[in-house]
Amino acid sequence: MPLSTSRIHGLALACLGLFPALAMAASTGGDATASLQELRQAYGGDHWNTIGSLLLDGRQTSDGLTGELHTAVDLRTGYYASRQRNAVFASADGYDEAGRWHQDISVLVHPYDSDEAKAVAISESWLRRFGFLRTDDTHFNPLPDAYENDRRYIRLEATPHGGRSITLWIDSATHRLDRAMWKSSFLTVTQRYSDYRDVAGLQLPFDVRTSATTNSGTQDGDEQETVERYQALPAVPAQALQRPDGTVRDVSMLHGASRAVSPMQLEGGALLIHVSINGKGPMPFILDTGGHAILTDDAAKKLGLTSTGKGVSTGSGPGSMTTAYTQVQHLTIGDADVKDLTFLVMPYPYSFYERGTREPIAGILGLEIFERFAVTFDYDKQQLILQPFDHGQAPAEGEGSPVTLRFTDDMPLVSASLDGKQGMFGVDTGNSGYTLVFPQWAEREGLATRYLKGVPVSGGGVGGSFVSRFSHARSLQLGDQQVSPALAQLTPPDAGATGNPTEAGNIGQDVLARFTVHFDYRRQRMYLQSREVASHWQYATAGLRANRSAEQRDRLKVSWVVPDSPAAAAGLKQGDEIVAVNGKPAAEISSYDLRDEVNHREEGAPLSLTLADGRILTMRLRDIAPR
Repeated sequence: MPLSTSRIHGLALACLGLFPALAMAASTGGDATASLQELRQAYGGDHWNTIGSLLLDGRQTSDGLTGELHTAVDLRTGYYASRQRNAVFASADGYDEAGRWHQDISVLVHPYDSDEAKAVAISESWLRRFGFLRTDDTHFNPLPDAYENDRRYIRLEATPHGGRSITLWIDSATHRLDRAMWKSSFLTVTQRYSDYRDVAGLQLPFDVRTSATTNSGTQDGDEQETVERYQALPAVPAQALQRPDGTVRDVSMLHGASRAVSPMQLEGGALLIHVSINGKGPMPFILDTGGHAILTDDAAKKLGLTSTGKGVSTGSGPGSMTTAYTQVQHLTIGDADVKDLTFLVMPYPYSFYERGTREPIAGILGLEIFERFAVTFDYDKQQLILQPFDHGQAPAEGEGSPVTLRFTDDMPLVSASLDGKQGMFGVDTGNSGYTLVFPQWAEREGLATRYLKGVPVSGGGVGGSFVSRFSHARSLQLGDQQVSPALAQLTPPDAGATGNPTEAGNIGQDVLARFTVHFDYRRQRMYLQSREVASHWQYATAGLRANRSAEQRDRLKVSWVVPDSPAAAAGLKQGDEIVAVNGKPAAEISSYDLRDEVNHREEGAPLSLTLADGRILTMRLRDIAPR
């Protein structure tokens, strides 16, 4: 289940606040008061009283790429805009009266407007304006001192009003901030400050390094910002905080079309569409609301594309995967053509993209499509419909039940109710399975005990494999739509984005494929319309997982057998090699096809597996998840 690539962009600590005489919060303890007074003096004291904005120019290095950095901050409001451009792409982040916004390699802009994103944005803004030097809207809680490399650090937990708690590490020798640490979604962000220099009586850091780790301890991005010049001004210059206008200028509609229609299909739960890259193809891609434009290493080589940079991506699973970047001149879906897109290149394993004797999956498409088009998934007609936002007539409102979309990062989130408990769920067309339930939310809502009794099943994604527990949900309410039946898949707490403590879970194709689904990111709406033919997945399963390797393409190797499942009862074991399924040679069957044969079937469906050692195992599928 591909999920969105998660990385930290533009969190440079680049500014100080507008400071009257130091005002302490009533809740600030005596020890914190003394530390904060020393901190203020170390940064220049009263020199800050007449400054209304800070500008900086410098360089940013991230994912092996270095480019220009320009940041402006209004110290009165905390609003800011930070813009970066390297040899491959431009990106930007900002915070204004409309809220937090983000522009990444997709070129276009979307909001960060979930409750989680709003809290993090307040704290990011607080750090950017050195809010710890103006403490009237902040609660401070002294923490025990820490020692590292023979240095003592005074630690304060600071909570800006409405924001996320931040741990400040203050160097006891210099009384300046050494680092700040805070939680953001499933990540812990650490920002380190060094190379302090005098700028007109102010002490400012000229080196800022930001890193993040997942809840499993995996590194997720590392960037350095090197400041070359600061400017301290009475007010922020006009237009300095202007966000990009978001108009789509890189879409062409061929043959005078007002919309593009392209075939799509579900294969093992994966939603595939057919795309041409630089005139070559069409080739299959997974269309993933939780993803970005990604090419597999294998596809990039076949297309003759060179890549640059070296980064890291995390997603579902406890680990990570390396990334690089390449440029695609033309991406064509039906009559829609998008020009000059940046793609990630990632070393997905052979088992991810192989399709037996059919053309392999070339990669993933995600945010780049949904920011440019209103997108309709018509499962009845097996068609994808793209209506461009800024080319000709604007897309009309969708039909069916509207559901509001919010964003913490790139994946859309909706408010839904699972077994009577409300939470924010990702809507993930790249989730080829069931409704994921994140353990921290389940524990808070009193659902964990029941879900932990579910059947253990191996799964995974970008971050590697993990074991979930499956059980039947009693109810799932999405907007005014009641979804039944549905499976709940409880993930482990250290499974990266699929163990996100700030969200309830992730809704995938098990639910979405029951509707005609229309995504309209401009209106921040998803529309669910009942299908012409009622459809939902069956939940009988054989209880096995198997994948193909590039070295042995004529067989599928069993990696997991569910205890007490039909496969286990028939004698199948981990490491067994399947050479035929229901009499069809395994060489002609992809790992995705196998999922359809051994899952999503009706109770009692027959299954025959021929193994490499000559055994033929027969079984009947059954629902093994507890209700």
